[in-house]
Amino acid sequence: MTDLDAICGALKTAPFRPLRATLVRCVALVPLTEHGTPDYLFTSGQANRCNPPGVHCVYFSEDEKTARTEYGRRFGRSAGVLQPLGTYFAEVSLARVLDLGDIRTREAVGLKARELSVAWQAARTPIRTQLLGLAVSKQTTFSAIRFPSDATRAAGFAGFNIVIFQDAVQWPDFVRILGPTKKPLQQWP
Repeated sequence: MTDLDAICGALKTAPFRPLRATLVRCVALVPLTEHGTPDYLFTSGQANRCNPPGVHCVYFSEDEKTARTEYGRRFGRSAGVLQPLGTYFAEVSLARVLDLGDIRTREAVGLKARELSVAWQAARTPIRTQLLGLAVSKQTTFSAIRFPSDATRAAGFAGFNIVIFQDAVQWPDFVRILGPTKKPLQQWP
């Protein structure tokens, strides 16, 4: 049995929590708007902390301070940090979220706390959090993973991120990008 098989099996009995909240995302404004209408729920399929390449998901933070810290860490002191910044909000209602901030959940999926901050950028094979994201993306029981922000930990405060998997968001769950009217700017499903 592979690590992925073990994780898929563990998801069947893993604890979950519902999430009904307003989440926030900070991104570079130019790529967001370069094709005219912004695609707030754009999924590149590029690797990140909780997904290997090819998995379509979008990352949000639980608060604006965390989102800005994540953005700042990505660009560091480079010129990219000085470009215009787009901040937007999403109303989410997700019945089953895998909460990696909870020790019982981490134990259920065989994940150690130290594995939450493993450097994924240079890894030759998917790290365990990426395998977990791959497993979540292949089912519809869970729609998201909540995990501690490594960027905020490095900055000296606690913050959490949520990665939402596009194909796992099924009605009645939803992700709605908030705008100036009651009509969402974009939504899943």
